[in-house]
Amino acid sequence: MVCRSPRALYKVVLTSLLVGVGVGGMAGGCATPDSDPDPTGAAGTMGQGGDARGGTTGAAGATGVGGTTGNAGTTGAAGVSGVAGNNSSGVAGTTGSAGTTGRGGAAGGRGGAAGGVAGAGGRGGAAGGAAGRGGAAGGAAGAAGRGGAAGGAAGRGGAAGAPTTANLCTWPTAAGSPQSVSATIAVSGTYDGGMKRFVGSGPLGGTGQDEGQGPLFEVANGGTLQNVIIGSPAADGVHCRGTCTLRNVWWEDVGEDAATLQGSSSSQTMTIENGGAKGAADKVFQHNGPGTMIIRNFCAQDFGKLYRSCGNCDSQFQRNVEMDNVMIIPRASALAGVNTNYNDTARFTRITIRASANSVSICDRYTGNNTGAEPTKTGSGADGKACIYSASDITWQP
Repeated sequence: MVCRSPRALYKVVLTSLLVGVGVGGMAGGCATPDSDPDPTGAAGTMGQGGDARGGTTGAAGATGVGGTTGNAGTTGAAGVSGVAGNNSSGVAGTTGSAGTTGRGGAAGGRGGAAGGVAGAGGRGGAAGGAAGRGGAAGGAAGAAGRGGAAGGAAGRGGAAGAPTTANLCTWPTAAGSPQSVSATIAVSGTYDGGMKRFVGSGPLGGTGQDEGQGPLFEVANGGTLQNVIIGSPAADGVHCRGTCTLRNVWWEDVGEDAATLQGSSSSQTMTIENGGAKGAADKVFQHNGPGTMIIRNFCAQDFGKLYRSCGNCDSQFQRNVEMDNVMIIPRASALAGVNTNYNDTARFTRITIRASANSVSICDRYTGNNTGAEPTKTGSGADGKACIYSASDITWQP
């Protein structure tokens, strides 16, 4: 016995009913040929199964073209360096113009073409192959053009009119008529002489080495004397009562001394820069009080000593001097004299001497006193303690 499922039995019964109806229709002759099938027609052949193979795989979309890289912006031109002035402050350099902005990179590359067309379905077979893979994502957008570099650095202002080493001994021309000075000019704050020539007269008309002469200028603590030419007679030049600056001051014929640092504070500093002195029978700069004297960007010619720490003052102190970028044109016996027993120091950098090597002493050492006696010289040359410099700090130009 063949066991059939309820669904199979239903199909057998339905088929039998349809056959019976077909036979009945023929007997009654009611059905039209266009509406009913011929019961005697041969059964249709079974459709062939579709090709077992799936449709061909769609071709992959083309890869998007990468965006082009933006052109880099041009670099801004550097500002012109400020011109170093011999006399007054250097002219500031012009500001560099800003670099032009780089153009941004082109937009991202075009996206790849759409994925390949899905394979056509096989006849009766499985559905077409999976859709072709979409084109790879569009190329990355070109990097944005780099902006032009920032404008060139602003030109540096002339460094307080600092001349180059080669031009240190270029002497200025005085402006206008000489100004006679019969009484010391007191300077508080900043005194600008406008490059006039000042000459002593009356009580300040001395030209010798007599001690106790008055100065043409006396600068208070914190004061600045600038743009001055001191002619002859020069008396005792300039006195500083504490920290002071002598900028672009030129002594055409030094009298007793060109300038003297007095005061009483160990922290005071006298700065002498961008000037020159010549014609000193003995010293150019005298250091009587404590503190530090700085001499830089300076020309000294035809003198005895450029600097001397007082060797026999009533009150003695430790004193320090620093010389940098100084041109020496002999006659000259020594650049500095210091007292080792009071722990003085002298430092030298970028010294140029227009003479044969070792013909001028760089630093002389003494034993000072407070009795007024002539101090005793104990040595010369670098010792790393009182006289501090190396051979490379000194340039000789025979």
